[in-house]
Amino acid sequence: MRAQLFAKLYPLLQALWNHRYLLLIPMLIMPLLMTAGGSIKAKRYYAQTTILVQEAAMLNPFLEDLSISMNLQKRIKALRVLLHSQFVLEQVAIELKLAPAHSPSQVSTVVSQLNSNLSVNLIGNDLVQLGLNWHTPREMPEILNKLSELFLDKLRAPGRASIDGSELFLQQQLESTLIDLENAENALAAFKSDNAGNLPQLQGSRIQNDAQINTQIQETRLELLNAQAKRNNFYNRLASTNPVVGMLETEIVKAEAELAILRASYTDRHSSVKAILRQLNRLKQERARLVDQQQSLNAQEVGQLWQRIASNTQQLDNPSQPILISQFEQLQQAESQIHSLEGELQLLESQASRLQDKRAEFAQLEKELTVLQRNYDVKAKIYNQLLERYEMAKVTGQLGRFEEPDKLKIIARPSVPSQPLNWPWWLNFTMGIFVGLGLGLSLVCAVQLLDTRLYQNRQIVRLTKAPVLIRIPYFSEEMS
Repeated sequence: MRAQLFAKLYPLLQALWNHRYLLLIPMLIMPLLMTAGGSIKAKRYYAQTTILVQEAAMLNPFLEDLSISMNLQKRIKALRVLLHSQFVLEQVAIELKLAPAHSPSQVSTVVSQLNSNLSVNLIGNDLVQLGLNWHTPREMPEILNKLSELFLDKLRAPGRASIDGSELFLQQQLESTLIDLENAENALAAFKSDNAGNLPQLQGSRIQNDAQINTQIQETRLELLNAQAKRNNFYNRLASTNPVVGMLETEIVKAEAELAILRASYTDRHSSVKAILRQLNRLKQERARLVDQQQSLNAQEVGQLWQRIASNTQQLDNPSQPILISQFEQLQQAESQIHSLEGELQLLESQASRLQDKRAEFAQLEKELTVLQRNYDVKAKIYNQLLERYEMAKVTGQLGRFEEPDKLKIIARPSVPSQPLNWPWWLNFTMGIFVGLGLGLSLVCAVQLLDTRLYQNRQIVRLTKAPVLIRIPYFSEEMS
């Protein structure tokens, strides 16, 4: 077993011994080179700062609707890209004077170094860690503080811009909407002022007034018919009781009485009797004529006749004068009542016609009023909604400014690092030994693979396919 193991290891050990210088020289040189290189290499330092993003208002059910979320988990990739952007890093390099502003090449070099050595990591849900690998330790706190400031500004920017933009936009919309609302109010008020008597609110009372007027018209018409019937009755009574006929009959009675007295003393041939007879005949003829004429008179002629009779009666001392005057006054009262009722009826009918016209106009007025009222309601609703949103935006902005100091905190500020990231000399020396060993083994393997010399019998057997009978030792020329 041992012989087999030695037989297998012998070629390897022989190769290592044959190329021992290739193995030892790298092991001696590489530690020295790595130690010297580590001491010559520029030292690198690492510093970091930690930012806490806590949204306490989002956990408060009373303030949840008023607070704007940072959405840190969704925005961290965009913030990382933004912080590594050319514009931001140039701003840092120029403001901190890491490179001259008038030298674009140096600024570009510094920006490239910052871009490759800056790291932005999200730890958990609320912590952001900014790390920087840099060659000058004194510059690192300033760089990280400036980067933290820019990171916080970019983190706040969307919410702040949203609130400020919302307040400005809503304020402008409120001003323009207020003008539209005032115009709608003025148009609605002017329409109501111009049509104050025909508004929908008055339609109920107008319907009641219309019903009352129609009732009054019917009552007035009935009263007018009653007054006309009463007047006609007076005309008929006056026509049937003509005072002239009565006076003629009185004269006829007197003439007949006087005739009877004269006949008692004289004959019909006496001149006095003849005169009385002629007077009596004339009175009877006049009475018959008046009776016939009375039957063909109309109401106006009867009235004119009674007026003449009344005027004649007032001039005469007649005991029947009060009766005639009272009848005439009753007739005049009836006529006056008829004229009054006709005027009242005409007035009521004109009012009813005016109400009817207003009812005809009401449909168009109601349509216009509906349009104006709807326009006003829409403008008022929009204005109220904008006002509510504007007040909510103001409260949201005030809440954001109130909680801003506690919402974003730098809980671990950067400091000047004291220990570089470079390996110490002993670690470089140790690593040089291992690197030299690896390099030496690689060289030995390469040389061994390229070496065509034969060192073992089996190599000869494999190549010649013949057994080795004897080995002749090597004698140098000096020995020979």
